[in-house]
Amino acid sequence: AQAGVQLNNHYSTGNSTRTGIFGLFYGIPGTYWHGILANQQSPVLIDRLQELDYQLGIFAAAQLRKPEFNQTVFARVENLRMNSEGNSPAAKDADLTADWLSWYAQKDDSKPFFSFLFYDAPHGYDFPADYPQRFEPMLEVVDYLKLDNNTDPTPFFNRYKTSVHYVDSLVGQVLDAMAAKGELDNTLVIITGDHGQEMNDNQLNFWGHNSNFTDAQVKVPFALFGPGIQATEFPRSPQAFSSHVDVAPTLLQQYLGIRNPIRDYSVGENLLTAQPERDWLLSTSYNEFAIISDQSILHVDASGQYQYLDKTNRVQKDARPNAARMQGALEQMSRFNK
Repeated sequence: AQAGVQLNNHYSTGNSTRTGIFGLFYGIPGTYWHGILANQQSPVLIDRLQELDYQLGIFAAAQLRKPEFNQTVFARVENLRMNSEGNSPAAKDADLTADWLSWYAQKDDSKPFFSFLFYDAPHGYDFPADYPQRFEPMLEVVDYLKLDNNTDPTPFFNRYKTSVHYVDSLVGQVLDAMAAKGELDNTLVIITGDHGQEMNDNQLNFWGHNSNFTDAQVKVPFALFGPGIQATEFPRSPQAFSSHVDVAPTLLQQYLGIRNPIRDYSVGENLLTAQPERDWLLSTSYNEFAIISDQSILHVDASGQYQYLDKTNRVQKDARPNAARMQGALEQMSRFNK
């Protein structure tokens, strides 16, 4: 990551796996999920990669049937690898890495390739029993029923960090293989997460994800590196708002030859062009959404009722929602409906 650019104010399009991955590939809000699934409509990004004859290597630890990524994101990918072998998230992560290394060694080097490696160990706070790099003190077993507002999060967080360290070691194998083949220098690499994991960050007894839209659950790491990606020449501040919806239009416009205006297929921006005026972002859940700014969260539930919250998820009683932001969010969530 230090060889490229790290965006420090990057948000997932959701506080769950479904909406986080959806926004990453489609470049539109997760509220479109049901329509996309009903029509089994693949994303423009995957369509364009296939049009340009990219070799697609899709490797996920968790199975791709639930959420139904086999009927959405990867609906047109033939011979889709549906799941990994193993009796734990860590074992499945090792399996997907081994399978990717085998696929990479055998791919046609005369054609371009696109890979998606979706690790699961941090989601399950898991790592091999003999993994040497452990953060201590550590929670030995994660039992959400035993967590409350008075629980010290440090042992929980140390278990999470150990699982992330384990995945980092697997990613190292991937990058080393590309470097050994001489392809790392001409390959764009993006590292991010589908959502965050809260550990009672705001002292409201929230643990995990899919329960609110605070930074702990939707703000995620984002690093990109590759040819021409240099922090000293990056056209925008690493502190500026960025989102998963920006990834697809960046790839399509910058690398894959799409000349249409971005708004034809995405609500995002090209991360490699000048910084846009943007003071809010949209993030979604299974049936809710939130308009997120530096200072506030407008949380709208499935019935249309809303709460105006501060960044710690506490109600701002005397504040009023920003009408322009609400109008902009509704436009983003309706632009691609027919």
